[in-house]
Amino acid sequence: MKIKRWLSGITAALVIVGMFTSCSAGDPVMTFGKSHITENQFVYWLCSYKGIYLNTYTDMEDTAAHYRSKLDNGMTVEEYLFDSTVDNISMTLICSELFREAGLKVPEAVEEAVDEYIADLLKNYADGNKNTLNAALGKYGINMNMLKEVCLMQEINDLMFAYTYGENGVNTVTDTDRQQYYEDNYCRVRQIYVNNSYEYETDEDGYLKTDENGNYIINAMSEENKAAKDKTIGIIDAAIKAGEDFEEIYETYSEDHFYANGYYLTHTIDYISDVVKASFELEVGEITRVDSAYGVHFLMRLPLDEGAYNNPDNADFFADFEEDLRNKLFTDYIESYIPEVVVDYDIISKYSIEEAAVNNRF
Repeated sequence: MKIKRWLSGITAALVIVGMFTSCSAGDPVMTFGKSHITENQFVYWLCSYKGIYLNTYTDMEDTAAHYRSKLDNGMTVEEYLFDSTVDNISMTLICSELFREAGLKVPEAVEEAVDEYIADLLKNYADGNKNTLNAALGKYGINMNMLKEVCLMQEINDLMFAYTYGENGVNTVTDTDRQQYYEDNYCRVRQIYVNNSYEYETDEDGYLKTDENGNYIINAMSEENKAAKDKTIGIIDAAIKAGEDFEEIYETYSEDHFYANGYYLTHTIDYISDVVKASFELEVGEITRVDSAYGVHFLMRLPLDEGAYNNPDNADFFADFEEDLRNKLFTDYIESYIPEVVVDYDIISKYSIEEAAVNNRF
């Protein structure tokens, strides 16, 4: 199972949800400063995280065998997901306490929006019957009043982020932060690409044809065309093995000349996964070949150039750079307080991801 911790920053609104110093029913199970999380709230988040995991990880299965299966780190899936959930709930608790200590308040407009959301649930989900809505929420350990708390605290998370690492936040994002994030998360490659896999269907006038959804129609490449492409690939292979200049081969044979400075890749970029994986495994100056469903890619890893995120020519690769950086800084900041959170494991060990109800609705 390929899995990672859900410590992904403020943009994952369902992942890190904040809360006030609570007056909810249930015993406190987690405490930080003057803020705490109750047993009821813990159950709610356990159910909510289970829904997130099931909807996020393609290899996640809601079966006893899967929860008991071992990951590469030696933990069972249940152990790993449970610990990850506790860490993330700890972060919500930390957010709420730091928010309180900073003397911040939830704006009236935000509270009104939460009231409207719950009123809409009551009307459209429960036909105006509070007992019906409370019964539905009870499956996840909460009632309508607790739901309002949870929703308001989720907004606190956004407010806390804006206060600390937003564009006008109290913590300044420096060029050193930017360069460090860039170096830690990006690799740069030059790609010689030859498509020997598919071709676009054209009409009698030579225009690309589309299907009913507006997508270009793609067909397997004809044997004749594929043979020609494979011949070119053979020439490239031989030139690289002979030690010829990679840039000259690129200029002569590559069908991809879109990015003069190369591709700037991250592990999470929406690009061909085999290409991304291979790129990060290369040393600077090293070359490899990847055969994908899209054709053949000859990759050379290039050294990172300073300040590439500020170059307009590279904009396609850095559209979310500033936001991702601020989220990372905020997450690291909140996460640093986790060792100070007091957790009552005697209580929470009664629960598990496996046995939790799946909350995809509230």
